Amino acid sequence: MNLYENDIVQDVLGEALRPGGLELTKRALEYCRFKPEDKLLDLGCGGGATINYISKHYDFKIRGLDISDKLVSQARKLNEGAEIVISSAEDMIFENDIFNGVFAECTLSLMDNLEKALEEINRVMRNEGYLIISDIYANNTEYLEELKKFSVNTCLKKPFDLEILKDLLKDKGFHVELQERYDNLLVQLLTDIIFKWGSMDKLWNCAEGCVDTKNFQRVLNKSKPGYFLVIARKEEYYA
Repeated sequence: MNLYENDIVQDVLGEALRPGGLELTKRALEYCRFKPEDKLLDLGCGGGATINYISKHYDFKIRGLDISDKLVSQARKLNEGAEIVISSAEDMIFENDIFNGVFAECTLSLMDNLEKALEEINRVMRNEGYLIISDIYANNTEYLEELKKFSVNTCLKKPFDLEILKDLLKDKGFHVELQERYDNLLVQLLTDIIFKWGSMDKLWNCAEGCVDTKNFQRVLNKSKPGYFLVIARKEEYYA
Protein backbone atom coordinates (compact mmCIF):
# COMPACT_ATOMS: atom_id res chain seq x y z
CA MET A 1 0.00 0.00 0.00
CA ASN A 2 1.17 3.52 -0.80
CA LEU A 3 1.38 5.35 2.54
CA TYR A 4 0.20 8.58 0.92
CA GLU A 5 -3.04 6.94 -0.22
CA ASN A 6 -4.08 6.42 3.40
CA ASP A 7 -6.88 8.75 4.59
CA ILE A 8 -5.25 9.30 8.00
CA VAL A 9 -1.91 10.21 6.40
CA GLN A 10 -3.62 12.63 4.01
CA ASP A 11 -5.41 14.25 6.94
CA VAL A 12 -2.15 14.62 8.87
CA LEU A 13 0.00 15.90 6.00
CA GLY A 14 -2.62 18.17 4.41
CA GLU A 15 -3.66 18.46 0.79
CA ALA A 16 -0.10 19.01 -0.49
CA LEU A 17 1.18 15.88 1.35
CA ARG A 18 4.43 17.56 2.42
CA PRO A 19 5.91 19.85 5.08
CA GLY A 20 4.94 23.48 4.66
CA GLY A 21 2.15 22.73 2.21
CA LEU A 22 2.50 25.11 -0.75
CA GLU A 23 5.02 27.44 0.90
CA LEU A 24 8.06 26.21 -1.03
CA THR A 25 6.01 25.94 -4.23
CA LYS A 26 5.35 29.67 -3.96
CA ARG A 27 9.00 30.37 -3.16
CA ALA A 28 10.10 28.43 -6.26
CA LEU A 29 7.62 30.22 -8.52
CA GLU A 30 8.89 33.54 -7.20
CA TYR A 31 12.49 32.55 -7.97
CA CYS A 32 12.02 30.93 -11.38
CA ARG A 33 9.77 33.64 -12.87
CA PHE A 34 8.23 31.42 -15.50
CA LYS A 35 6.63 33.17 -18.46
CA PRO A 36 2.96 32.94 -19.51
CA GLU A 37 2.29 29.77 -21.51
CA ASP A 38 5.41 28.05 -20.14
CA LYS A 39 4.92 24.29 -19.73
CA LEU A 40 5.40 22.78 -16.29
CA LEU A 41 5.28 19.24 -14.91
CA ASP A 42 4.33 18.25 -11.38
CA LEU A 43 6.28 15.02 -10.89
CA GLY A 44 4.60 12.90 -8.24
CA CYS A 45 1.61 15.21 -8.15
CA GLY A 46 -0.25 13.31 -5.42
CA GLY A 47 -3.77 14.64 -5.01
CA GLY A 48 -3.10 17.59 -7.32
CA ALA A 49 -2.70 20.48 -4.85
CA THR A 50 0.22 22.09 -6.71
CA ILE A 51 -1.53 21.78 -10.06
CA ASN A 52 -4.65 23.36 -8.61
CA TYR A 53 -2.75 26.28 -7.07
CA ILE A 54 -0.73 27.06 -10.20
CA SER A 55 -3.74 26.73 -12.50
CA LYS A 56 -5.71 29.19 -10.40
CA HIS A 57 -2.99 31.82 -10.00
CA TYR A 58 -0.78 31.64 -13.10
CA ASP A 59 -1.10 31.43 -16.86
CA PHE A 60 1.11 28.37 -17.17
CA LYS A 61 0.34 25.04 -18.81
CA ILE A 62 0.87 22.42 -16.10
CA ARG A 63 0.59 18.65 -16.32
CA GLY A 64 0.80 16.05 -13.57
CA LEU A 65 2.21 12.58 -13.15
CA ASP A 66 1.96 10.05 -10.34
CA ILE A 67 2.34 6.30 -10.02
CA SER A 68 -0.70 5.91 -7.74
CA ASP A 69 -4.06 5.22 -9.38
CA LYS A 70 -5.90 6.51 -6.30
CA LEU A 71 -3.95 9.77 -6.06
CA VAL A 72 -4.24 10.44 -9.80
CA SER A 73 -7.99 9.94 -9.51
CA GLN A 74 -8.10 12.50 -6.70
CA ALA A 75 -5.92 14.91 -8.69
CA ARG A 76 -8.14 14.63 -11.79
CA LYS A 77 -11.25 15.26 -9.70
CA LEU A 78 -9.69 18.40 -8.20
CA ASN A 79 -8.33 19.61 -11.56
CA GLU A 80 -10.95 18.88 -14.19
CA GLY A 81 -9.54 19.11 -17.68
CA ALA A 82 -5.88 18.94 -16.61
CA GLU A 83 -3.63 16.32 -18.16
CA ILE A 84 -2.63 14.04 -15.28
CA VAL A 85 -1.18 10.65 -16.13
CA ILE A 86 -0.35 7.45 -14.29
CA SER A 87 3.33 6.77 -14.84
CA SER A 88 6.64 6.31 -13.08
CA ALA A 89 9.24 9.07 -13.15
CA GLU A 90 11.83 6.60 -14.41
CA ASP A 91 9.93 5.97 -17.67
CA MET A 92 7.82 8.99 -18.59
CA ILE A 93 5.49 9.05 -21.58
CA PHE A 94 6.30 12.64 -22.52
CA GLU A 95 8.32 13.65 -25.57
CA ASN A 96 11.76 15.28 -25.40
CA ASP A 97 12.46 18.92 -24.53
CA ILE A 98 8.94 20.17 -23.74
CA PHE A 99 8.90 21.42 -20.13
CA ASN A 100 10.24 24.74 -18.88
CA GLY A 101 10.05 23.54 -15.32
CA VAL A 102 9.62 20.32 -13.35
CA PHE A 103 8.42 20.26 -9.74
CA ALA A 104 9.64 17.30 -7.66
CA GLU A 105 8.20 18.11 -4.25
CA CYS A 106 8.93 15.41 -1.67
CA THR A 107 9.01 12.81 -4.44
CA LEU A 108 12.60 12.13 -5.54
CA SER A 109 13.39 10.44 -2.22
CA LEU A 110 10.69 7.87 -3.08
CA MET A 111 12.27 6.87 -6.40
CA ASP A 112 13.52 3.31 -6.84
CA ASN A 113 16.07 4.54 -9.39
CA LEU A 114 16.98 8.17 -8.74
CA GLU A 115 19.60 8.35 -11.49
CA LYS A 116 17.14 7.12 -14.12
CA ALA A 117 14.52 9.58 -12.87
CA LEU A 118 16.94 12.50 -13.22
CA GLU A 119 17.89 11.36 -16.72
CA GLU A 120 14.21 11.29 -17.67
CA ILE A 121 13.65 14.75 -16.17
CA ASN A 122 16.57 16.04 -18.22
CA ARG A 123 15.16 14.40 -21.34
CA VAL A 124 11.71 16.01 -21.10
CA MET A 125 13.05 19.42 -20.02
CA ARG A 126 14.04 22.26 -22.31
CA ASN A 127 17.53 23.75 -22.11
CA GLU A 128 17.81 26.19 -19.19
CA GLY A 129 14.61 24.78 -17.69
CA TYR A 130 14.27 24.65 -13.90
CA LEU A 131 14.14 21.54 -11.71
CA ILE A 132 12.54 22.36 -8.35
CA ILE A 133 13.27 19.87 -5.57
CA SER A 134 11.91 20.05 -2.06
CA ASP A 135 12.59 17.01 0.10
CA ILE A 136 14.06 15.52 3.26
CA TYR A 137 17.80 15.55 3.95
CA ALA A 138 19.93 14.19 6.80
CA ASN A 139 22.13 16.41 8.94
CA ASN A 140 23.81 13.21 10.14
CA THR A 141 24.38 10.94 7.13
CA GLU A 142 25.84 8.05 9.15
CA TYR A 143 22.46 6.28 9.43
CA LEU A 144 21.19 6.57 5.84
CA GLU A 145 21.85 2.96 4.87
CA GLU A 146 20.24 1.69 8.07
CA LEU A 147 17.11 3.74 7.39
CA LYS A 148 16.72 2.23 3.92
CA LYS A 149 16.30 -1.24 5.44
CA PHE A 150 12.90 -0.39 6.95
CA SER A 151 9.87 -1.35 4.86
CA VAL A 152 7.93 1.89 5.04
CA ASN A 153 7.00 3.96 2.00
CA THR A 154 7.83 7.51 3.08
CA CYS A 155 10.39 10.15 2.15
CA LEU A 156 11.61 9.98 5.76
CA LYS A 157 13.03 6.54 4.94
CA LYS A 158 15.53 7.92 2.42
CA PRO A 159 16.74 11.39 3.45
CA PHE A 160 19.26 12.88 1.05
CA ASP A 161 22.91 13.54 1.63
CA LEU A 162 22.82 17.02 0.07
CA GLU A 163 26.41 16.95 -1.16
CA ILE A 164 25.85 13.63 -2.95
CA LEU A 165 22.59 14.93 -4.44
CA LYS A 166 24.29 18.06 -5.80
CA ASP A 167 27.07 15.96 -7.34
CA LEU A 168 24.47 13.70 -8.95
CA LEU A 169 22.55 16.66 -10.35
CA LYS A 170 25.75 18.00 -11.90
CA ASP A 171 26.51 14.59 -13.38
CA LYS A 172 23.04 14.50 -14.98
CA GLY A 173 23.33 17.90 -16.62
CA PHE A 174 21.95 20.30 -13.99
CA HIS A 175 23.53 23.30 -12.32
CA VAL A 176 22.34 24.10 -8.79
CA GLU A 177 21.39 27.77 -8.58
CA LEU A 178 19.65 27.87 -5.21
CA GLN A 179 19.85 25.84 -2.02
CA GLU A 180 17.83 26.77 1.06
CA ARG A 181 17.07 24.86 4.23
CA TYR A 182 13.65 24.86 5.84
CA ASP A 183 14.09 22.52 8.78
CA ASN A 184 11.46 24.55 10.63
CA LEU A 185 8.75 23.27 8.26
CA LEU A 186 9.55 19.65 9.08
CA VAL A 187 9.71 20.40 12.80
CA GLN A 188 6.35 22.16 12.60
CA LEU A 189 4.76 19.21 10.78
CA LEU A 190 6.05 16.68 13.31
CA THR A 191 4.93 18.94 16.16
CA ASP A 192 1.45 19.21 14.62
CA ILE A 193 1.23 15.42 14.28
CA ILE A 194 2.22 14.84 17.90
CA PHE A 195 -0.16 17.57 19.10
CA LYS A 196 -3.03 16.05 17.12
CA TRP A 197 -2.43 12.35 17.76
CA GLY A 198 -0.33 12.33 20.95
CA SER A 199 2.63 10.62 19.23
CA MET A 200 3.93 9.55 15.82
CA ASP A 201 2.69 5.98 16.36
CA LYS A 202 -0.67 6.44 14.62
CA LEU A 203 1.10 7.68 11.48
CA TRP A 204 3.57 4.78 11.38
CA ASN A 205 0.83 2.26 12.09
CA CYS A 206 -0.61 3.20 8.68
CA ALA A 207 2.55 1.84 7.07
CA GLU A 208 2.00 -1.82 6.33
CA GLY A 209 5.15 -3.86 6.83
CA CYS A 210 6.94 -1.37 9.06
CA VAL A 211 6.64 -3.62 12.11
CA ASP A 212 9.41 -2.00 14.18
CA THR A 213 8.17 1.57 14.34
CA LYS A 214 10.01 2.43 17.54
CA ASN A 215 13.34 1.36 16.08
CA PHE A 216 12.60 3.26 12.87
CA GLN A 217 11.92 6.43 14.86
CA ARG A 218 15.10 5.89 16.87
CA VAL A 219 17.28 5.63 13.76
CA LEU A 220 15.44 8.51 12.09
CA ASN A 221 16.05 10.77 15.07
CA LYS A 222 19.75 9.93 14.97
CA SER A 223 19.91 11.04 11.33
CA LYS A 224 18.59 14.49 12.37
CA PRO A 225 16.33 15.02 9.34
CA GLY A 226 15.71 18.44 7.86
CA TYR A 227 13.88 19.87 4.86
CA PHE A 228 15.41 21.65 1.87
CA LEU A 229 14.66 23.46 -1.37
CA VAL A 230 17.04 23.08 -4.30
CA ILE A 231 16.50 24.76 -7.66
CA ALA A 232 18.72 23.51 -10.48
CA ARG A 233 18.88 24.52 -14.12
CA LYS A 234 19.38 22.22 -17.10
CA GLU A 235 22.67 22.88 -18.80
CA GLU A 236 22.82 20.19 -21.46
CA TYR A 237 21.14 17.01 -22.61
CA TYR A 238 22.43 14.01 -20.69
CA ALA A 239 23.31 10.99 -22.81
